[in-house]
This record gives sequence, C-alpha cells and structure tokens, in this order.
Amino acid sequence: MDPSRPLLGRGALITSSAHAAAALLLVAFIFLTLRGIPISLSYPPTTALTPTSHLEQDQEPSCDTTSTLDCNDPQLFHLMMRRAIDAFPDVHFNRFGRPVPGDPPSSTCDMAWRARSAASANYKDYRRFFVARDPVTCAYSVTSIGEYHSGPLARKPRRGATNATAPPPPPPALSRSQFAAGRFLAYVGGGDRCKPMPHYLRSLLCSLAEARYLNRTLVLDLSVCLAACYAGGMPAEGKRLGFYIDIEHLQSVVGIVEHEQFWEDWDRWGSQGQLGVRIIEDTRVPPTKFSKARDALIVRKFGDVEPGNYWYNVCEGEAERVLHPPQGAIRWAPSLMHIVDGIISKMQVDFDSVHVGGNSENLRRKIEANVNGGRQVYVAGKGIDAVLVDALKAKYSNVHYLDAFEELWVPDSKWFLEMKRLNGGVHVEFDGYMRELVDREVFVKGKKKVEVLD
Repeated sequence: MDPSRPLLGRGALITSSAHAAAALLLVAFIFLTLRGIPISLSYPPTTALTPTSHLEQDQEPSCDTTSTLDCNDPQLFHLMMRRAIDAFPDVHFNRFGRPVPGDPPSSTCDMAWRARSAASANYKDYRRFFVARDPVTCAYSVTSIGEYHSGPLARKPRRGATNATAPPPPPPALSRSQFAAGRFLAYVGGGDRCKPMPHYLRSLLCSLAEARYLNRTLVLDLSVCLAACYAGGMPAEGKRLGFYIDIEHLQSVVGIVEHEQFWEDWDRWGSQGQLGVRIIEDTRVPPTKFSKARDALIVRKFGDVEPGNYWYNVCEGEAERVLHPPQGAIRWAPSLMHIVDGIISKMQVDFDSVHVGGNSENLRRKIEANVNGGRQVYVAGKGIDAVLVDALKAKYSNVHYLDAFEELWVPDSKWFLEMKRLNGGVHVEFDGYMRELVDREVFVKGKKKVEVLD
C-alpha cells in the first residue's frame, strides 16, 4: 500500500461512527426529557435575585432630598452655569464663581459671576438657584433662578464684614473709555414720586419709550416711594422696584443703569467737560429735535409744578407719533407671581372669579347671584372682608379670598425669605400694592370672570 495515499475508507468509517453516536445521545436526551426525568446541567454559581426584591429596590427612594446640597458637585455646577447662560442670552459671562449652599441649603445654591451686557460694560452679580433632586436617582434640575443679587451667600465678604446679608456693594466703576463709549438718557426731578403705581408705571413706560427711540441707556432710580394709599396712609420710601416688577425682563427690552452708580461714574469721568451733555428743560420738546445728538448724556429736567412736571408728558403732543410706551416691558416680579401660582394650585385650576367694588348687603346678594355653587370661586376686591366671606361660606363652601392664603407670605415662607435676602437682610412687608396686584392677577386667571359693583 502506498503510504502517501490518504485512508479514505477509514476516515469515512470514523466520521460515520461519530455521527451515529451523536444521534443515539440525542434520542436518549429526548426520551428522558419526555419521561420527566430531571437532567442536571452545571453552570457557574450566580447571585440569586428575586423579582420582589428588585421591584422594591426600584420603588424605594435612595436619595435624601432633605440633606444639604453638594453645591461643589461638578455636575450641578455645570448645570447651573448652563441654566444661567440659557436664561440670560444677552449677557456675556466672563467667569463663574464656585456655588455655595443657599437658604434653605437642602434646595438652593448661591453662585456669583462676572459678566457684561449692553447696559453695563462689566459687572458682578450673585443669584440664588433653586434646585430639585429626583428622590430615587438624585438627578439635579434647576427649577428657577432668583433676581439680581438674590444669592448673597456667594458674594465674597468685604474686608472686616461680618454680616452675610449686608446690602450688596454697587457695581464696579467703569473706566473712562468704557463710560465714554456709552450713550445715556437721564430724567431728573418731576412730580411722579410717591404717586399711585398706575401713575408711576405710566411715567416709567414713557421714559423707556424715549430711551429706546434714542437708542440710549436709561439712567433709572431703582428705588420706589410707595404711595400712601398702599402703605397705611403715609408714603413709604425705600422700596425697590424689583419688589414689584421683573427687572431682568425690563433690561431685556431697554438698557438701564442704576442712577446712583451712574452719577458716581459721571463725577469721575464726565464732569470735567470732556464728555458732552445736553439738557432739555421743556417736556414739550419732542425727541425728534435731538435724536441725532452725539452728546454722551442727554438730561431731561422736570420742574416743580404739577401736573406739568410728570414724566409721561414727554410722550404727549408732537412726540406721541414717535414714542410708543413698551407695554410688554412690564412683567410682575416672579416672587409675586409665585404667590399667584400658589393660590391657584390650592384651588382647582378650573375656577371662576368675582371682582367686587363695595361692601354692602346688596353687594352680597349680587355675588350670590353670580356664584355657581358647584365650582371653586375666588372673590377679589377691596370690599372683601371676613364678614362678607363668612356670609358667603354659609351658603357656598367653595368660596375663597386673598387672606385665606396668607401662609404664602407670612414670616418663614418662601416669599418672605427671598424678599429678605433681596432687601439686604431686612424683612419686607407684604404691602397694599402687592396685595392688590396678587388679588387682581388671581382674578384675571379665572375661567368665568364677573365684575360686581355696589
């Protein structure tokens, strides 16, 4: 036999035998399986998991949302920076400071930054970020951002300072070149101070309209004198405009600069005569007469004789065709709108509202004639008192009014703490205009709105 030839016959025999053996094993396996005889197969040991324990693990919270936030967590830090950039698209951020726990520390972090905008060449701000945590995964989400200087715990303390809630320092002074590059409009004097809020807002809107028409930054006093009708019969100085309206939104419509800082900068860089200034002393002079002025500063001076010295007079007469008050510039302060939302959430969202003028017995009958006993009803107006509401509740159990929700603004409420921080550590009263504003905003959000007059 030639040893170089393969053993074809023998190889085929071995292959056939192997196939036959495999077939016998398969038949035996199927037979035993059909007879119900247990077959043991060995696998590497694994940890047993029961469906019940796995389900319980998914449902049980694993995050303590009452603990202090780790504001230094890079993930939270990056989220806060991203939310700030998204919330203020017109601001150019230069640097963010490290966040620190806010108040309360379980749901807030304070963060500072340096930035510049169209209204201010360079400035510092520090704000409070309200943070929620998923009760299972501990994933962060920023629910809202406070107002200007609402996060004082992130501010570096001044040398020798011991009070973390001291009033914030003014923005850093501008250089001469930065100041000279700006174009400003200032209103000086006038009879608008301590007037009712509709009067004040009308004048404010007129000044904003002229600043926008002239393409200038408005020099604005951000303090407000609250009229006597909102403050127990005596005018109340020292209020802040940010208590009532959304300053951030206002700045997004028309550039503004705080007047105290502006005049300090003007004394430093503009009072030597190197920067031009134009003074307008007659409210009847329309802005078309000086719209092309190249002076750094235009000042409108208002006299002492009312009503001719009201700011809103600027927008009347010949100027009316070019000055259009930007009504959309006024939005109410988020802190007050949170109270509005809180009141609505405590009622059914689908509710009716009645606005009352007067407080006589005849008025009660008129209200009853307009109340649907099967729906939630909010009764608004200055004529509402406990006697009237008790009389209505004797007949309808679903009647509500403003004072029934006072837990939303009492001491230690979220609103109270936020306003205290905004006001440099001094508590803020829920004054008459705030009451009127919140009351009216809840009324206008009703599905069916009824005006009832005495």
